[in-house]
Amino acid sequence: MNKISKFGLALLATCVSAATFSSCDDWVEPENVDLNYDTADKTDPVAYEEYLEALRDYRETDHKLVYVWFNNLGKGENINTRAQRVDELPDSIDVVVFTNPTSISDITVRDMENVREKKNMKFTYVIDFDAIKLAYLEHQAMSTEEEPFAVEFLDFLTDSTATALSYAKKNNFNGIMIGYNGKITNHMTPAEKTEYLANEKNFIGIMSDWHARNPEMDIDFIGKPQNVGDKDLINDCNVLFLSESQSANSNYGFNMALANASIEGVPADRIGMVTSYTDPNDDKIGYMADGSLCVSSLANWASGENVKACAFTNIAYDYYNATSPYQVVRKALQTLNPSNL
Repeated sequence: MNKISKFGLALLATCVSAATFSSCDDWVEPENVDLNYDTADKTDPVAYEEYLEALRDYRETDHKLVYVWFNNLGKGENINTRAQRVDELPDSIDVVVFTNPTSISDITVRDMENVREKKNMKFTYVIDFDAIKLAYLEHQAMSTEEEPFAVEFLDFLTDSTATALSYAKKNNFNGIMIGYNGKITNHMTPAEKTEYLANEKNFIGIMSDWHARNPEMDIDFIGKPQNVGDKDLINDCNVLFLSESQSANSNYGFNMALANASIEGVPADRIGMVTSYTDPNDDKIGYMADGSLCVSSLANWASGENVKACAFTNIAYDYYNATSPYQVVRKALQTLNPSNL
């Protein structure tokens, strides 16, 4: 038995916390259905190839990047709706963030390779410090005299982070996204500050070492970059998504998240914002204070701001739109990049 229970909570160690991004696991049924239908590549293959070439050219232009969180199914799970297919996502999405990087269904693997080759779409996943800490605390809470859990957090952090990093190449991702919120240390006791800095140094250090050994892999960040002590790794990230924007329910909230991260050492030209689509199980998710949709509101705000990227979570629910699949996300893409495909 591994000293960390064979990483039974690996999903927590590799995904942004469930409290932040909801899932759609209730869609999974124990049977497949026929999902075949005529597509553009079959009805007019020449025109479709010209479109794909234009799409690949678009990737190289200066535009606001768009990331989406995707609730991928694991190996052995059956896909029974087009909403669970990567190749149904709007083509001009730049990067897809998988919520289950440890296990990917066979059909999703095929979809990944197809859209990566034809559309230059990229794939990544989050390795989150807070989720690893939560997994550690849950292990502690389950500890008994019969099955004691006597692992130091630094050891748990090291092993969990290394395991999470192994999925990058094992499951053929384009890179990783580092999740780290950190804290302000001004009011910590000397002992608290020492422990906090040791944890940060360990986590960021492992990431930096991995990045140095894998320079071909992309790295992004989600969290509070202003709280990271050593900004060297921050400056190597493609996009720095501000986790504070996830809870914003007005343009003022977006502005405050941006202002809080505007400090020396945080590159202003790498900032990204993140928000969520609605959730039928929770009417508090996905709406601004004025009742407008967060996805649309962020796109409108970001179109006039110096931000590099926007990210939308929970978008699977937008697939089931009365007018067209992903209608709200598609409109957001057009708002952010009016000339996109």
